[in-house]
Parts: sequence; C-alpha cells; structure tokens
Amino acid sequence: MTDAPADGPGTAGPLELPERPFTARNIADYVQCPQKFLLSWFVPREETRRFLGGPATLHQAVRDALVDCFRAGGPDAVPPARVEAAFEEAFDGSACADSLEEEQLHARGLRMLRDVLAARCGSGTQIMAVDLRMEIALGDHRFVAVADAVLREDDGGVNALRWLSTRRPPSLKEMAESPGWGLLFACAREHFAGEDVSVTMYSLRERRGHRVRFRDEDLEPLLARLTRVADRIRVATEFPPQTGQHCRWCRARSRCPALS
Repeated sequence: MTDAPADGPGTAGPLELPERPFTARNIADYVQCPQKFLLSWFVPREETRRFLGGPATLHQAVRDALVDCFRAGGPDAVPPARVEAAFEEAFDGSACADSLEEEQLHARGLRMLRDVLAARCGSGTQIMAVDLRMEIALGDHRFVAVADAVLREDDGGVNALRWLSTRRPPSLKEMAESPGWGLLFACAREHFAGEDVSVTMYSLRERRGHRVRFRDEDLEPLLARLTRVADRIRVATEFPPQTGQHCRWCRARSRCPALS
C-alpha cells in the first residue's frame, strides 16, 4: 500500500486498500459519501469514539454486556448483577452531549438489559457462537459480517442474531431489501454449510424482532449491489465529500476537508 500523508490518505491513483474485507457499512459509507469511506479506513479508534455520539456509545455498551452474558451461557446462567456490571464498565458518558443525555441513555441501557433478561431471550436454545465474525468471497472481493450471537433454535435451524437499539429498527420489508442483512445471511449460510440458516433483528427498544430467510433469487441482487460498489471503490481515483445531515455524526469528520 502507498504510504498516506500525515493529514490523510492519498488519492493520486486507484486506492490500494489494506488487505482486509469489506463490510456492508463500508459500502454504505461510500454510497453516502466517498470521502467518509476513504477517511474511515484511516481514522484511529480513539478518534472514532469521539464522534460516535451518545446513542451509538449506548448501543456498544449494551452489546458488550449481552455478548458477555451469552458467552457465559445466556440469561438462564448469568446473574443480572453481572450483566449490569458489564454495562457499567462499558458505558462511556463522555460521548454524550450533556449530563442529561448521559443520565437518560444510562437509564435506557439498564432498562433494555433488564427487559432482555426478564424475557429470557435466548433461553431454551443452544448458544452456538457469540460475536462471530464470518467472511465470504463475492466477485473479486472478500466481505465480512458479524453476528452478535448464533443460536440453535427449537426448529433445528441456525439463527444469526443481531441486537439493535435504534429508535426506528428496520421493518421486515426493509430487512428483506437490505444488502447488509443479506450479507449476514450469506456469510452465515457459508459458515454453517448444510444448515437451515436464518437471520434475526431483535429490537431492544421494542422487545421484539424479525427472523428472515433469503431465497436465492432475492439474495443474489443484494450481493451484486455490494460487489458493484466494491468494484467502483477498487478503481476510484477521487473520493469527493458529500455533505449533509450525516456529517454531524460522521466518525471521520475531524479529517474531512469539507468541514475543516
């Protein structure tokens, strides 16, 4: 890879990306703003955390607590006090806009965790994996997707699960049309070859979710969209910024030439 200058990556020729797979978020970043995609490859983790904002930090803390819970056996095996302690350790109030937001998000996080434990989510099923990273080859590229947990359901199927804390989680229709959920399904199907695979979005706010299986005729166009954008990224020589409301929460905003 060509060395980048100190103030950001170079773009004199086609970008020689580091040898790591694309995520669905990488592709979405490029579609939304090519400069966001470019800078996100080089922004240090510490800098990223500064611009995540309170809600994203809340989700990470809740996810960390649930991953710890499921890794230790799930709600049936883990005392609630351990789950709450894991959340307290992970929650970073410095990312919040003010003390009021910090207080509200902290309370919301504890409430979501208590709801999961009270509903015994995942109870009675075999926990096959937690925080599972899965890769797949698409065209000339490799892609990666992560399942928060993978469960063996009562019907015998393998269910790749993600927890969401967003205010408006995707509908069943939106999931079925999403390259990101399609990628998770494709990765899980390859990882658990021969199994009846599904993916589930579980909304921590609404305490319910959607379980989806993709048919080949629906999945192939979604994966083709990811591949086409990855092809464009590989040959791109310019990564112009596209400003908009998304700039407020962009994890690369401190390096963006449009915002300097």
